[in-house]
Amino acid sequence: MRQKLVDNKYKLLFILFSGLILFSPDFQSLQADATQLASTSVTVTAAPSAGNGNTGGGGGGGGGGVTVLPEATKVVIQGKAYPTASIAVLKDGTVATIIQADSLANFKVELANITAGVWTFGLWAEDKAGRKSITFSFTVTVVKDMTTTIAGIFLPPTIELEKTNLAKGESLKILGQTAPQSELSIHIESAQEVVKTTKAGTDGNWNYLFNTNVLEEGAHTTRAKAEDPTGLLSSFSKTLSFYVGKYGTTEISAKADFNKDGKTNLIDFSMLLYWWEKYNPGVDQNRDGKIDLKDFSILMYYWTG
Repeated sequence: MRQKLVDNKYKLLFILFSGLILFSPDFQSLQADATQLASTSVTVTAAPSAGNGNTGGGGGGGGGGVTVLPEATKVVIQGKAYPTASIAVLKDGTVATIIQADSLANFKVELANITAGVWTFGLWAEDKAGRKSITFSFTVTVVKDMTTTIAGIFLPPTIELEKTNLAKGESLKILGQTAPQSELSIHIESAQEVVKTTKAGTDGNWNYLFNTNVLEEGAHTTRAKAEDPTGLLSSFSKTLSFYVGKYGTTEISAKADFNKDGKTNLIDFSMLLYWWEKYNPGVDQNRDGKIDLKDFSILMYYWTG
């Protein structure tokens, strides 16, 4: 009888788990994130490649002929990152080359000897402090004998938190790098989203001191996007987590009791779903850097109902 009750409890929670995944903010955000690329400034154009020239000959009364060499099929990718940043250029997930942005954060790369077809390209950059951006990816159709140009790329800013565990009212320093003189929009996820703005310096560095007094106690996330002086728009940076309150990020996760009410139940289950496939050190039960089925299994082990 006891085993049957345990089995039924797991079945019920699996049904709840499946349903909540479908209607959770994380699941729905997959569609929202897919539209971010449309809100950037990227343009794709194709034009005939410059001819490679002719070789011809003829002589004497033997007549002559002209051999026309085929035009090149190539891709040009250009945009902005951070001053003197190292940029990895990926072609179908493999690093094709590594380039460096100039002092104004501009970059341009040409990929020659590429075959026509559908390709997925990606770029990520490392700023002077060693912070890496997320990978900015896009899929384009490369046309034979044409130069396909992807322009207007603005890589997401890098972002870092000075600390991840703060008392309520303590200031959180958020910092990173982008193109010089760009406007930053910093989003802090809470019960109501908080948005703050700041401006990068001539070296591309930016920072903002955020007063956590406006946040409720608990776990929060932040991310940023940028607009350069010419109007180029980036997508969002990586998302970072931090905790505000009297409990440390390592203390709040004991026995999967995320809200510290002495029980492990649907409230904690909902909190785990909120962080699903993201990272929060207070919810990451097995400390593997992600919230997934392993953490769900641990929550079930401590389940009190």
